[in-house]
Formats: sequence, structure tokens, C-alpha cells
Amino acid sequence: MKKNLHIIITVAVFLFSSLVAISQSNAVQVKKWGEYGDKPGQMKFPALIAADNASNIYVVDQHNHRVQKFDQDGNFILMWGELGNGPGQFNYPYGIAVDSKGNVYVSDMNNNRIQKFSSKGDYISSVGSYGTEDGQFKYPYGIAIDDQDNLYAIDAFNYRIQKFTSDLKFLSKWGSQESIGIRLYMPHEIAVTEDGNVILSDRQNHRISVFSNDGKLIKHFGEYGEGKEAAGGQFSEPHGLAISAGGDIFICDRYNFRIQKFNGKKEYQMQWTSSGVFDDSRHFPLGVVIAKNGSAYVTDHYAHCIEKYKL
Repeated sequence: MKKNLHIIITVAVFLFSSLVAISQSNAVQVKKWGEYGDKPGQMKFPALIAADNASNIYVVDQHNHRVQKFDQDGNFILMWGELGNGPGQFNYPYGIAVDSKGNVYVSDMNNNRIQKFSSKGDYISSVGSYGTEDGQFKYPYGIAIDDQDNLYAIDAFNYRIQKFTSDLKFLSKWGSQESIGIRLYMPHEIAVTEDGNVILSDRQNHRISVFSNDGKLIKHFGEYGEGKEAAGGQFSEPHGLAISAGGDIFICDRYNFRIQKFNGKKEYQMQWTSSGVFDDSRHFPLGVVIAKNGSAYVTDHYAHCIEKYKL
């Protein structure tokens, strides 16, 4: 009897381990490009990332104060920007998004504004200055575009979200603790689902918050967990997030060195991970985007590169 019980337990452990391995092996790295530097294709601490309808990749090359554009295989196309506060210049940019017409929006963090460009990097317009009024910011972080080409921007130190038209005309704002019933604490990235809900990576609360497009709290999921024992659905400072065409949600769980995937019901599905800053090149996944070609692209903030994964 004891022998049979031992066999049953051994088989159960094996099956469980196999299921865990499967849940962590659905993403295969097929390409990596970039290294530290300021030449075309090189980067200094890349931040968030976006893709257009042709699966071209735009990355915020933060400490070079510029944006770089690549094709879906990592071939350099163009770049624009430099340190400054004039049109087309940046001071530590952070977030990026592309609308249905191919226009590119960049959150110019230390200049407290959002800038709009053509797909070729030509300056079009901007909105913002330092402050608390409508259309002003205290350090804009992540930005997102909905299916009407409206822009949502995280106004980080005003603890709110601002919404603009594609021409950067102010529409609305929400996010006070009283109105949403939940304290946003250093939210970093934002995405809009197909049904119009707004999802935030609520960094210091170690969770993901979901709102209607007028700021009503729908739900939040996730809790703090760090290290090799952290379960799926636990986070240590979530940063970048993206939504696939099928509605799946991908989240950069930064200090757990992994990407987590959830379905449209916010149920944990799988992850892919690195073992840590000294053991793997994927040091700190900061931004993620799921392109039209179905691949995932991740910015590795400290390895100064972009990684492409087949899902």
C-alpha cells in the first residue's frame, strides 16, 4: 500500500511539474537586437514600445532622448529626437503609442507634455506643461490609443488619467481617490481593450486595475509576490502591459524578471521568465507590445535591447 501511494504521489508531482513547465514554455525567443550606445540601432535604457499596423516597432530610447523605428525583424529604419524642450526634442521620454493612421505619440516625461509625430518622425503637435489643470501634467508615463484614436495618458504625480482627441484636444480626466475608490500608486502603463475598458499597471500597489473608459472601477487583480516562489498573478512592480488581438493581456512583472499572460477574464495563463540580473540577459523587462504579426516584443531596460518572441 505504501509503495502504491509513493508511486501515485510521484506521478502526481511529475504531472504537476509538467503542467508548470508547459505554462512557462509557450514563448520562444526568435530575435534580439540592440546594445548600449548612441548609434542607430544602439540604445540607452529603452523604455516603452509600440507597433503599427505593419508590425513596425517603435521604441523609446530613453537616455538618448529619441525614438527609434525598426521593422518586425529588427532592421533599423529611422530615428528622431534629441535632448531639449523644443518641438521634436525630448527630456527623458517614456511612453509611446501609434494610432490607426500611423501617427506616433510620445510622452515627453520631464517636459510634461505629449508630442505627436508622423510615421516618419515629423513633428505635428503637442499638448502639456507642468501643472494640475486640464491638459497639464506632472510626469506623463504610459499612453494608449482606443479604437476611435482617442489618447489616454497616465498623469503619474497627479494620480489621474487624462483623455484627448487624436488632435490632442482635452476631453476628460479621472483618477482622484474619491472618484475611483482605489488609490493609484505610481501607475506606469495603460492599454485599452476592444470593448473600451482601460487597464493600468498600478506599480507600487503590485496589481492591475481595470476601469471603464469614463473612470469607473471595474476590478483589480494581482497582489505582491517576489522571487522564485512568486505565483502566477503575483507581481513585483508591474510596468509595461499590452493586449493582443484576441484580448489576452501581457504584463511585464519587472522585479520578478518575467512576462505574465492573462486571458480576457483576467485569469492567469502562463509566463516566461529569466532567473535574474546576473544569470540571464533579460534583466528588467520594462515594455511589451503584441504586434499584428502575433509576436511579442519586449524592451530589456538594463540590457539595452529588444527581444522578439514567438507565442
